[in-house]
Amino acid sequence: QRSQVILFFLSRGYFKSRNCLREVRSSLEMDKPLVLVQEADPAKGGGTLTALRAECPEELQPDIFDQNWPLTIWYRIEEFQLVSLKITAEALLLCSPNFLGSTSLPLTVTGELRIRAFGFSTFAKVWASPANAGARELAEELVAAFPGLIVSTAEEAGDATHMLLYLNEDSFVSDERLAEQVKQ
Repeated sequence: QRSQVILFFLSRGYFKSRNCLREVRSSLEMDKPLVLVQEADPAKGGGTLTALRAECPEELQPDIFDQNWPLTIWYRIEEFQLVSLKITAEALLLCSPNFLGSTSLPLTVTGELRIRAFGFSTFAKVWASPANAGARELAEELVAAFPGLIVSTAEEAGDATHMLLYLNEDSFVSDERLAEQVKQ
């Protein structure tokens, strides 16, 4: 009852547990702020948010899944896990009295790169092949983040110093030119 925020670690079977459901209902009845952490690893009970929602009793779904509660995916790869932990810690702290009204906190993890003005020490021209679905859009984001970066979306690499390879489910199947371009 004295908890200021409640963390739900969502995994397959979470909403099938009588004890978990008792905690969920109690938290909602007391209007406690929630932080949701979604297990990503299927071997550890992870599931998609859609699958986890389907396990939740229908009457509870809107209060848990439709209220824009902070949601973090829990990754088990060490570097990503540290980021998941940092995001979770920030969400919990933002619900505490000392940080109410704040929208973010300057939390860092030991060894983490801090966001500053990054740039290239020498000339850099990135080629985003038209045969690589999604590469042009990512290149535009990079240009916005890295002042001085030049991007080419020409048919050939030309004088580019780097090739941007954007990998997704369509890579190498939507345009066979990409495989040849990568080989070069």
